[in-house]
Amino acid sequence: MKQIHDASGRSALRAAPLAAALACGVLASLLAAATSGAQQVPIERAHIAGAPGHRDVREIRVVAPGAGRLAWLQRAGRIVFDRPSPDGFYDIYLAHPDGLVDRCITCDNFTFYKQHVLDPVVHPGGEYLVVQVQVAAKRLKQDIIEMALPLRGVHSELWAVSMDGKVAWRLTSLAESGGAVLGAVFSHEGDRLLWPERLRTHGNRLLGSWATRVATWSVHRGTPRIGKARLVEAGAAGFDLAQGFSPDDSAILVSRLPAGVGEDGLDLVRIDLASRNAVPLTHTPGLRDDVGRYSPDSRFIVWASEQGIEPLAPEARRLPWRSDLWIMDADGSGAQRLTFWNDPQSDHSLGQALITDLAWSPDGDRLLATVVSAGIEIEQAIWEVVLDPSYRRQP
Repeated sequence: MKQIHDASGRSALRAAPLAAALACGVLASLLAAATSGAQQVPIERAHIAGAPGHRDVREIRVVAPGAGRLAWLQRAGRIVFDRPSPDGFYDIYLAHPDGLVDRCITCDNFTFYKQHVLDPVVHPGGEYLVVQVQVAAKRLKQDIIEMALPLRGVHSELWAVSMDGKVAWRLTSLAESGGAVLGAVFSHEGDRLLWPERLRTHGNRLLGSWATRVATWSVHRGTPRIGKARLVEAGAAGFDLAQGFSPDDSAILVSRLPAGVGEDGLDLVRIDLASRNAVPLTHTPGLRDDVGRYSPDSRFIVWASEQGIEPLAPEARRLPWRSDLWIMDADGSGAQRLTFWNDPQSDHSLGQALITDLAWSPDGDRLLATVVSAGIEIEQAIWEVVLDPSYRRQP
């Protein structure tokens, strides 16, 4: 049986002391300016986290070394994330936003013995999780890099789990027919579930054809269930990876591969669920745009992009792709780079980095991002990006 992972010995990555030192340096400069009578920088623009950096980023730090994909419990002030347990298989952990672990949710559920439990999403009511369970994980290579790829959806199903971790219910039955599924997303009302599903393995594409499924969610006499799943038609290239619902649940975000573009050329697309009208939000041929998330008040979208990252020679690449966080208005305008983990000139450079998951805080003034980095070693961690208070949810 799995043992609960002890988080008391967690250590910050190399960039965390650097960020702390930088913050101390900024504070010292401000104090010096105040005592000398010099004109101070306005406090709302004084604390820029690193150089180069975005003026609205206040702090960047590691909160959960070793942790993977995550979700917020909107009402409880907690987060859940997946992370390898001592037996080498991923489990779901409940933690504070600063990374301090309360408990492992799935470690003692024998249903998931020797299986990866991944990509948690919390129902808005707070009573259930939906997770991706890899039912034949022992057949697959599962290092950190492999876990970042859509191939990790192979042999997977969606399961619902009670928040105490004691009871689990399987929601899908895809693996028997050769299907694959990645992590799901709840609508904000909690009445629908959205997920990426692999429809076909054949063709010229290495990863097969992927599309989006939407199904109703209900609980009958304490048993979670989903209704008949509806297919949201993919684009001409037949490769969509679902990202999530818009804040009013009228639309979804997907990462779509345009026709005639290589497999790294994903763009973010907004699809209206009533009209099926698709509106591209990014236009970066040959560059990857994915992991898109609306802000809680729907003003902004933050996503992971390869834009602005200097290309590497093939022999120098240690990750399948690289990405940093970008932010834009909800209509796709005003795109700006937020983080510089892939910039060798940045105070927060990680060597090479890619982002595999992302979540806004309920108040909208913080981001938590799962980052796989290749410095001296390949590492995975959840990073916190603190934004200017002006990003907080508007009344």
